[in-house]
Amino acid sequence: MSKRESIIQEMYLSTDINDAIGKMNPIDLQDDLRQEVFLVLCEMDEAKLFEMYEQGYLKYFIVRTILNMAKSDRSNFYKKFRQVYQEIPVHYEIQKEEYNEDLINKLEKGLGVLHWYEAELLKLYASNGKNLLAISRETKIPYRSLIKTIRKAKILMKYKIRNNELN
Repeated sequence: MSKRESIIQEMYLSTDINDAIGKMNPIDLQDDLRQEVFLVLCEMDEAKLFEMYEQGYLKYFIVRTILNMAKSDRSNFYKKFRQVYQEIPVHYEIQKEEYNEDLINKLEKGLGVLHWYEAELLKLYASNGKNLLAISRETKIPYRSLIKTIRKAKILMKYKIRNNELN
């Protein structure tokens, strides 16, 4: 067994590290967390691993890695094991009755308050899946101009709806 393998095995069997992993929740992901942490060690540069081991801060590094993986929502561990996806049915349809009719009427009246250019861009923005880049390519309107116009129109409509000026 090489020196690298013996160091990794020693750390894998260490009670300190096992206790640290044992404190992480949820319990059913502890083994996956252990494997991800030791994958990091196995992929680490050999010289760096030896240096950390000889200077005595390899355990600290492992515990810090455990905490980062378990607590962060940006780590590979989170992306692989903790992220929850919501499945949307293939034939998902939005019923108009689900929305507040009063709000829909206010939105329609709000479009009448806007300048025709702003109203048309806002309609295009809503129907195109809120993709300004595609709208910019389609209409040849500069992207920055679209951002400013859509932002202005949305702010104006929010203001009018919140202050009940569209009744």
